[in-house]
Amino acid sequence: MGLYKYSVKTAEKAGKAQMHDLDASYKDLTQVCRAIRGLPVSKAYAKLEAAIKGEHAIMYNKFNKGLGHRSELGGKKGRYPKKECKMVYATLKNAAANAVHLGLDENSLVVKHASAYKQNTFRRYRTFWVGSTTLGYGKHAMWADYVTAWMEIMVGGKPSEKKVDAPKETKAPKAEKPIEAKAEKKAATTPAEKPKTDAKKPAAPKAEKIEAKADAAKA
Repeated sequence: MGLYKYSVKTAEKAGKAQMHDLDASYKDLTQVCRAIRGLPVSKAYAKLEAAIKGEHAIMYNKFNKGLGHRSELGGKKGRYPKKECKMVYATLKNAAANAVHLGLDENSLVVKHASAYKQNTFRRYRTFWVGSTTLGYGKHAMWADYVTAWMEIMVGGKPSEKKVDAPKETKAPKAEKPIEAKAEKKAATTPAEKPKTDAKKPAAPKAEKIEAKADAAKA
């Protein structure tokens, strides 16, 4: 993973922010990032502010050898890394501003990802002679390495708890054809009928027929 690249990828809209070459303990940064991961941004702000003021400790699940137990953590180990909390607070504020710029709702933002790593280690020797009053012995008293750190934070919109079904598409009713048009169409398809005449042939009277038969017999 190259410099300035994020260790996670997401297809959704998300506000991102990162800080490099931090003069801070990467061990403390990892625990502070772990404490705010998955929280709403508003609660993450409150948790960091409480740690900066010394009101609520950050729980250490790692790098906690010889660490004191805190009553506010239910007897678990923790401390108040004020310097690192201020750095995480500034980075989180930057990521939230980027998310708002992308069109996400500020009140529904959640910390999707937050992590810290060791970046560089520089040799740092003492500039004075190591005497008996200097803490440590041997090579440990001659130098103390300068270690930098970097961290990244990603916030996104809070997913809805209930799934909303998409409205079904309703087909528009077919337009009915007018009755006059139907009648015209039926008249065009049926063959033309012959006109009926009411006049009938006049029937010959029966009396005339009988007389004609009688005359013919006499003759």
